[in-house]
Amino acid sequence: MKSLAKVSCLALMAAAVLGGTAQAQTLRGGHPYLTFSDKHVAQFKQRVAEDAKARDAWTKTRADADAVLAKKPANDRELNAALMDLSLTYRMTGERKYADRAKALLEVYAGRANWVTDKPLLARSPVWNSDLGMGTSAYAYGLTYDAIYDALTPAERDRLAQGLVKGAIKPILGDWIDGANRIHSLDTMGHNWFSHIVFGAGVAAIAIKTDAPEADAWVRRIDEAAEEWANYDGSAIETKPQHFAANGAFVESINYADFAAEGYLRFRRAWLDAFKEKPSPTPRLAGLADYFIQNVYPTDAGALSTNFGDGNPTASGASAIAELWAAGDQPARNLWYLDTVRPNPNQDVFAEPENLVQWPSAKARAAAANGPGLPTSWIDRDLGAATLRSSWAPNATFLALRSGFTWNHNHADAGSFILWHKGKQLLIDSGNSSYARPEYDGYYRQSVAHNVVTLNGQAEPSSNTYNGSHFVGRVDHLVDAGDLRFVWADATGPNARTFERKYRSFLWIGDMILVIDDLKGWEPGQFEWLLHYEGEAKRQGQVITVRNGEAEVAVRPLFPQTLPDGGLFTDYPELMRMAEGKGLKDHAPDEAQPYLRLQAPGVTDRTKFVVALTPNGGASAPRIERVETKDYLLVRLYQKGEVTEVYFNLLADGRIRHRNANATLGGWETDAYILVLTYPEGGDARKPRRWFVADGSYLRRDGKVALDSLSKAFVVKASTGQGVEASIQGQSTYAVRLACDGARSIKVDGVAKACEHDVALARRSLPPG
Repeated sequence: MKSLAKVSCLALMAAAVLGGTAQAQTLRGGHPYLTFSDKHVAQFKQRVAEDAKARDAWTKTRADADAVLAKKPANDRELNAALMDLSLTYRMTGERKYADRAKALLEVYAGRANWVTDKPLLARSPVWNSDLGMGTSAYAYGLTYDAIYDALTPAERDRLAQGLVKGAIKPILGDWIDGANRIHSLDTMGHNWFSHIVFGAGVAAIAIKTDAPEADAWVRRIDEAAEEWANYDGSAIETKPQHFAANGAFVESINYADFAAEGYLRFRRAWLDAFKEKPSPTPRLAGLADYFIQNVYPTDAGALSTNFGDGNPTASGASAIAELWAAGDQPARNLWYLDTVRPNPNQDVFAEPENLVQWPSAKARAAAANGPGLPTSWIDRDLGAATLRSSWAPNATFLALRSGFTWNHNHADAGSFILWHKGKQLLIDSGNSSYARPEYDGYYRQSVAHNVVTLNGQAEPSSNTYNGSHFVGRVDHLVDAGDLRFVWADATGPNARTFERKYRSFLWIGDMILVIDDLKGWEPGQFEWLLHYEGEAKRQGQVITVRNGEAEVAVRPLFPQTLPDGGLFTDYPELMRMAEGKGLKDHAPDEAQPYLRLQAPGVTDRTKFVVALTPNGGASAPRIERVETKDYLLVRLYQKGEVTEVYFNLLADGRIRHRNANATLGGWETDAYILVLTYPEGGDARKPRRWFVADGSYLRRDGKVALDSLSKAFVVKASTGQGVEASIQGQSTYAVRLACDGARSIKVDGVAKACEHDVALARRSLPPG
């Protein structure tokens, strides 16, 4: 057999096919130069010597390696796990029996005629010559080859390297990368399959670089592909969304984000371990860890993660963050996250041999105990999601919403939300099931399985889950001003067949969250507000209490009408009705799960839902008043010694065009979509401690201007113990004037603006050029 190292013509051919002359990457040193290098193993030995938990983890790994010395793996998953156990144990002990067993298991792969385990792919036309399992196997094979390199003879290296090339690397490159044979593109299977398969081959190619001259070209081409994959912006023709948002969020659920990112980050980690040169830039992934962190909910028992789409609440981004940690991205909050999700099933990533070598130091552990230190609100404007929480403490109150792109692992859930409290899921996403079950597409993926509004039982078309929602939803206008938070979702796009206007706003004030739906259908019909819950739901008069263990949330519909105080719904046709829907439990399609259907009275093409959500806590529940006029809806809240008035301007709901929504709301003149005034009980709404204008250009009263902006903006202004503070969201350029009310300056988004003639001016201009 000719040595791969001698077949130089293959290297030239590979370079030509895969993108021209290959630029060789410079190795930092000899084998092993990847995960189980001398440097990494020496660090782990130090951790074992000083840390009892590291010592216990190492003891278990060695025991697992001893077990597979004679045991035959039952499947590829067990085979790959055995390779990792044997690789680390060999590097830690130097005992040849572990390397010999690892070599024998590599021979199992090398001796296969075909590495594809998903056999139906081989019957497709054209044939798919690679699958997800092949990417994982190529990765494990490559790390093992590198780890036991010094225990292999030249002939064994040649044979095993050639087996890897033939069995995995070339089939993967042929399907996914090589223009001469490629059958896939980033526009079709490019989101998570591409990452796990292609970058698994990339790690394998780095591992055999010294024994396969073509490897330089393969590695360079895969690195080039990494930049394209991470920065992919989507395709309107293909109805395919972008992969990553500017802040690191992924297009699909947390578990799929972890799966996709882990694949790439394994390749990046291998590159950084092996080479002196830097890999291609992937700037969108800079915020990946914070995306996972902002979507986690710590509890006393572990953690939950947002589970929109095909997610799972006990899943996490631990595997991806472990790869970031191993590559040197080690802020304390990343380790806080890994420690937080560790109690969850299969989330203890430092129990895996390839991550044991990156065991954190005691100093790092101590720093992680301080919490993530991130804001308690987060938004993804690119792909459409947001999270808000009362604090980062375990068992806090957590609200998450989604309104983006429907397709594949993303369900028809534009505008849906979840609410968790006291460590429990209360208002939930229905989840999913095995993809082979008819209920998966028949129920779980459809709008009826989510907390959305329907019109005559319709929302998104069922075809969106396969064809994709060409018109997407979005989430915007996140405002966080302490105990006042606001975020707005536009779910019209995916629901455009049924709805002309489908906006949902969340206004969190103190201990209460108002969900405000601004709705217009193409045809008159009956609107229903769907509410999925965990635990039990009981109605008492106008309030529905959802209870799961010690956690409760009071659900009180306020508009378009309340529920009756008592009696039969048939006695009050002018009020809201509550009916029960028949759903299915998450990951249990054979078990029924009821949900609530809040039915607006009458038949109309336009309505407003306002529903108050009050999670239980130590303080008494807020008192609520509702007022309806022809021009506005008003919700008045009494809590903690303050009154908050929330006005919804009915003239600002799109019913008039080319005329402004000029209205008088509680004595204030404004064109705002929503106006919020907070003042002490017994005080005066003319002198609020805080006001908030959502989508308004002016606010004035009694001849005095409080807000003046030519374009509509989202502005909150409050008097605090530190002075007067304000926050502004508006156009890319704006000039906003705020009344100072006697103050010398106003701090606007952290920057002091001087007051002249009792007015502060905040301007934002485009940069020159």
